[in-house]
Amino acid sequence: MFLKTLLTFISLLLALSAIGFLLFPSHMLAVAGIASNPQTDFLLRTAGVGLAALLPSAWAARTAPASPLSRTVLAGLAGYMFLSSAVDFHAYTQSLVNWSSIPSIAFRIVLGAVIVWQMLKETKPDHPNS
Repeated sequence: MFLKTLLTFISLLLALSAIGFLLFPSHMLAVAGIASNPQTDFLLRTAGVGLAALLPSAWAARTAPASPLSRTVLAGLAGYMFLSSAVDFHAYTQSLVNWSSIPSIAFRIVLGAVIVWQMLKETKPDHPNS
């Protein structure tokens, strides 16, 4: 049940981020302290398309969270959480984004870790002699 709730939550976050990136790129950039211009808006909208493309998989994985296909989706979502955090942290260390990126970075690392933990939990046999 927790995994289904987690996937619902992640789907909601992906949807909100995709909408923000696609429709309000300048506002999304402003949160991180990045000045908006046509090129940055274009790049953020492109990222929004990628997030929107993840949505059907994340939503579908809710129906059978322990299936091999769902575990593959979970692995992709965890990878996204870790890699996007690494990219944002690098941008922070290079002073490309401001301090407001730090909570998002930390949250995605924790969320990625919870996804991995749930994946491992779901793949363990119920009985040690199995």
